Amino acid sequence: MKRPVPITVGALLMVGRVLSGFTLIAFALADVPGFVQSELLNGETLTPDEQHFAEGVVRVGALGYGVWLAFYLVLAWLVVRGVNWARIAAMSLATVSILVPFIDWWRSGLDISLRTTLLSLALDILILLALSSRAARSYARRKEQAQPPVIEPAPGR
Repeated sequence: MKRPVPITVGALLMVGRVLSGFTLIAFALADVPGFVQSELLNGETLTPDEQHFAEGVVRVGALGYGVWLAFYLVLAWLVVRGVNWARIAAMSLATVSILVPFIDWWRSGLDISLRTTLLSLALDILILLALSSRAARSYARRKEQAQPPVIEPAPGR
């Protein structure tokens, strides 16, 4: 079976999600003290020890996010290969990634803009749409054998 367009598009969107994540990591690590001051503190001041600790948290967080993005890249490769559990996992992760900002917006009025979560939300919605198509499902499930129907014997025999 030829690979359908929604699988290819979904995987490319997943790669785009990974690239946007690595771009965020690069910007954060390029100027960690500035990132801590501008993005995390909103103008509050820290003692030197607190600043050092916050910078360490940003670096560890960037490393963890980088590992997560590497896993997501492998997941995109598995989606292209037609692995059904990878397609389902990608759709599940996209759903969670859509719900988290929604809950934050609902509870605290989180601003959704290009500067914050709009790009990742758009990519996640498109990933979900692409990978949930019938063509994507058929391609990912192409290796599954159709199970013969179970015929139960008639009672009394």
